[in-house]
Amino acid sequence: MRNMKFFILFALLLFTVIGYKTYEQYHRIQDTQQLIVLKESQSLAEFISAFRQTYQDVFLRDHIEVDVKTINLLPVKTTTEISNRFSKSVQGDVVIRTVSDRPRNAYNMANDFELGMINYFRKNPKETEKFVQKEDAFYYIKPLLIKQSCLKCHGKREDAIPSIRDKYENAYDYKLGDIRGLLNIKIKEREFFAAMYSDFTETLIATIFLYILFLIIIYSLIKKMRVKEEQYTKQLEADIATKTYEIKKQKEVLYLQAHHDDLTGLPNRVLFNDRLEHGIEVAQRHETNLALFFIDLDHFKQINDSLGHQVGDRVLIAVTERLKAKVRKEDTLARLGGDEFTIIMEGLKDIQDVSLLAQKIQKVLTQPIHIEGHTLYISCSIGISLYPQDDTDAHNLVKYADAAMYKAKEEGRNNFQFYAAEMTVLAYERVVMEASLRQALSKEEFILYYQPQVDANSGKMTGMEALIRWQHPTMGLITPEKFISLAEETGLIVEIDRWVMKTAMNQVYKWYQEGLEPGVLALNLSMRQLRSDDFIQILQESMIATDFKADWLELEVSEGQVMKKPEEAIIKLEQVSDMGIELAIDDFGTGYSSLAYLKRLPVNKLKIDQSFVQRIPEDKEDVSIVKAIIALAKSLNLELIAEGVETSAQKEFLRENGCKHIQGYYYGEPMPADEIKEKCLKKVDGRNIIFDK
Repeated sequence: MRNMKFFILFALLLFTVIGYKTYEQYHRIQDTQQLIVLKESQSLAEFISAFRQTYQDVFLRDHIEVDVKTINLLPVKTTTEISNRFSKSVQGDVVIRTVSDRPRNAYNMANDFELGMINYFRKNPKETEKFVQKEDAFYYIKPLLIKQSCLKCHGKREDAIPSIRDKYENAYDYKLGDIRGLLNIKIKEREFFAAMYSDFTETLIATIFLYILFLIIIYSLIKKMRVKEEQYTKQLEADIATKTYEIKKQKEVLYLQAHHDDLTGLPNRVLFNDRLEHGIEVAQRHETNLALFFIDLDHFKQINDSLGHQVGDRVLIAVTERLKAKVRKEDTLARLGGDEFTIIMEGLKDIQDVSLLAQKIQKVLTQPIHIEGHTLYISCSIGISLYPQDDTDAHNLVKYADAAMYKAKEEGRNNFQFYAAEMTVLAYERVVMEASLRQALSKEEFILYYQPQVDANSGKMTGMEALIRWQHPTMGLITPEKFISLAEETGLIVEIDRWVMKTAMNQVYKWYQEGLEPGVLALNLSMRQLRSDDFIQILQESMIATDFKADWLELEVSEGQVMKKPEEAIIKLEQVSDMGIELAIDDFGTGYSSLAYLKRLPVNKLKIDQSFVQRIPEDKEDVSIVKAIIALAKSLNLELIAEGVETSAQKEFLRENGCKHIQGYYYGEPMPADEIKEKCLKKVDGRNIIFDK
């Protein structure tokens, strides 16, 4: 290896020396050629100049009158003829021309090259000569200046020699020192110079040949050494290339993983934040607007819970493709996680464009999605914040769009809302409530209220419904309407339902042990809890732990939730029914039940929703609906109970039409355990309390 380096270094050094000497010799030949031609040209120029001056001096000294005959003896005539004869005598190797840009004779007119030289000398008056090489010839150019003697022919026309004035119309008005024209001596390359270059070329070829021969000898000496080294080098390069490629791919994968969502390929939160900051900078620089969309799919968790995450992932991919089709190329579509998407709409000119895009998104997302034999319908809630109207800070724009999205959900979902300042307060309250909700179970802030259910014919209490309340340390008593939906979204509803089940069972069992008759305990059951794999096990364990009888318990499921996945609900509810537990359909009349499914459901009771009870018997439509529900229950041999009964007229209408089980403020509002025990369960003279019939 070291010997090879030595030989290579020596060969390079030798090549450098030979190259330098060759270069030096070549330039020496060039310099010699130019020097000879220059001296030759200068000699000719001096001769011609002396010749012209001699002629002029003779004419002036001897007072030779310029007439028609003597005018041909002037230098302007004789110099040209002498130059032509001289050029012929040397076979055209030397051409001498005296030319002007304003000649009196056409053959003295300067060509383009000579005109350029005349202009050059006029711009550079200090230059007295110019020596250039063009193609295969050398040019020596010398400016011809107007002297005192020249003014007789080229000064003012009225002062010129009469014969000149009579013969020529132009080339007058020159001043002393002006450039009249120039002397151009062209000398072609000579044969002896060609011989010099030929010798140089032969020497160069011989040198190159010897150098190549020397390199061949060196190569033959080190070839064997190079073979092994090349093999090793190639292997090393291949290994390096492989590792480099792998590192590059890993880097690309890591970058994609760090900045893009694995499932959809969309920018993730990191890249979204970067593009939002950049978009704000561009909008600020160009004084344009920017819109930020915060999109959340409605009830997406139900798809994951009912059909599995695999189907949920395919829904997210389908949603991504639909959103891509609606946004512009310059917009940024990102997935922040779960079912949350964002769109950064830059270069906004008209606020109407924001509304149009939101409407397009809602329209395209409400179209059915077909996956694995399922036809799924989804919608979305969209919150929108604007730069710079709402804020100029990226973090605040995201926060405000999120707040507007929650406002859209509160307005019934499947709509879009622009940010308003009061939404920040609502969003803050929601965040605080969510954080508090997670701690409420461990801090035992939940309490149960019980509302009596009464047989309107006998006035006896047949049971009670357990209703949860949240005794918040700062917000006071919070009704379920304000936190149940949040519990469902966060998944805390399962833990809450289990706490309600355990606590209510313990309380009712305790009353039975005290000799009281609380009747049947009605518990609300969320579909999320019903779908959980361990629900039946938890239910059985809770009943065994408290020695709770099956005929003491009734589970209520919402009609709307059951109808979302009726086949699955039927399977689970049949397992509950097999345990001897009665089942009731809550909020009946609001969920568009299928009669075919209703007939198959193992339910014992229908619960008429309070929205239909509130306006009876005055509202004819509600009267018709309630009568239809009562007739349906009778035809299916199902029991009935009406909730939300507040007046005697409502109670009488229901009782007269065949619905004797009543729940509502008419018989009692929801109350804590000790209060319902005192008012409804305590026996008087050894007999149960009889309510107003």
